[in-house]
Amino acid sequence: MTETKAAEDIQSQFVKNGGGSDFLQARKVEEKIGLCLSGGGYRATIYHLGALIRLNELGYLARLDEVASVSGGSITAGLLALKWNLMDFDASGVAKNLHEEVVVPLLRFVSIGLDIRAILYSFLPGCTAADSIARAYDRHLYQGASLQDLSDSPRFTFMATNLQTGSGWRFSKAYAADYRVGIIETPDLLLSSVVAASSAFPPLLSPVTIDLAGQRVKETAGADLHRPPFTERAVLTDGGVYDNLGLERVWKRCRTVLVSDAGKTIPEAGKPGGRWVGQTYRTLNIIQQQVQNSRQRILFGMANLGQRNVVYWDIGTAPEQYGIRHPLSLSREEAHQAASLRTRLNPFSNIEQLLLIKAGYAGADAAFKARGFVPDILGNFPVLP
Repeated sequence: MTETKAAEDIQSQFVKNGGGSDFLQARKVEEKIGLCLSGGGYRATIYHLGALIRLNELGYLARLDEVASVSGGSITAGLLALKWNLMDFDASGVAKNLHEEVVVPLLRFVSIGLDIRAILYSFLPGCTAADSIARAYDRHLYQGASLQDLSDSPRFTFMATNLQTGSGWRFSKAYAADYRVGIIETPDLLLSSVVAASSAFPPLLSPVTIDLAGQRVKETAGADLHRPPFTERAVLTDGGVYDNLGLERVWKRCRTVLVSDAGKTIPEAGKPGGRWVGQTYRTLNIIQQQVQNSRQRILFGMANLGQRNVVYWDIGTAPEQYGIRHPLSLSREEAHQAASLRTRLNPFSNIEQLLLIKAGYAGADAAFKARGFVPDILGNFPVLP
C-alpha cells in the first residue's frame, strides 16, 4: 500500500464513521450481558473467583451471554466454560454447585507453582516455557478438553496477542479469528493451549505457537495477511498486551458490560533507576498502563453517553469508595494489600486466596449496588466450604 493510499484510508474514516450513533461504531450491539475478566496472573484468577461467587448469588451468572477473558482471567474462564453444562442452576438462577465444580479446583490449582518450573524447563533442548504451562493447565484443570467441549451459551472468548500481526487472536467454540489473517470456524484446538496463549506473559512465558495446519483459515473482508506463514501458525503472547480488560469482544456486542479488573497498577517511584534495563521495564509498564487507562476512559464515556450499561469493579478500590450506603467490610488497607499482591503463576497461600476472594466479591457487590443493578442493602461475605 502506498503512503498516499494509506493516508486516503485514514482520512476516509472521518466520513465513513461520522454518522454513526455508537462511539465504537459497533453494528452488532444487542440487549445482551457480557462479562470481561482481566489479566493479572494468579492474582486475577482468584480475584475473579470472588466476583463470580457474588454474580452467582445475584443470579447474574446464569444471565450471561458473553464472557471474554485475558491472561489470569482466562484460567478462571476456561474452567467455568468447561464446567458450564454441569452447573445446577435453581429457579432463581443460582448455580448450587459452583463451589464444587469451579471454585475448589481453581483454589487447589493456584497453590501450585508453575512459572519457575516452566522457565527452567525452557533451558532443555527443544522445550519451551509455554509448553510446560500448557501441559500443567491440561493436567490439573482441563484434562484434554478442546474448544469444542465448551458450552454454546454463554459464548466464552479467550483473547491472545498475535506477535506476527500486532493484533488480537480471539478463540471460542464457534470460531477463532484475527481480523488481519482470517477466521477458523469451529476450531479444534486444545483448551489448555488457548489458555496458555492468553496467559503467556512476555518475555519468559511466551510465545505460544499454535499450529494452524490442521485448521481451515478462511479469508475475511479486510484480511490483508491471509497467506503463509500467518495462516499456517499463530505466534502468540499474553492477551493483556493487546487488551488487558478483555473488552474488545464484549463492548462491540453487548449493551450491558460487566468488567472485573484485577490488573496491575504501576507503583510510584521517587527515584527511578537510571540503568537502561530497569528504565526500559518501567517505561513499557507505563505504556501498558496508559493503554489500559485509555480503554477505561472509553468504557466510562460510553456509559456516560448511555450507549452501554457498565458495571466496573477493580482490585484497588475498597467497597466504601463506591458511594453506597451498605458496603461490605473490606477496608482500604485490605484493598491495597490485594492490589499489591504479585501477578506471577507461583503458589498463593490460603490467607492470600481468602483476601483476593473477599476483594473480588466485595468489589462486584459494591459496583452492582452503586450502578443500581441490585438493592443497596446489608450483606455479608459467604462462608466458603
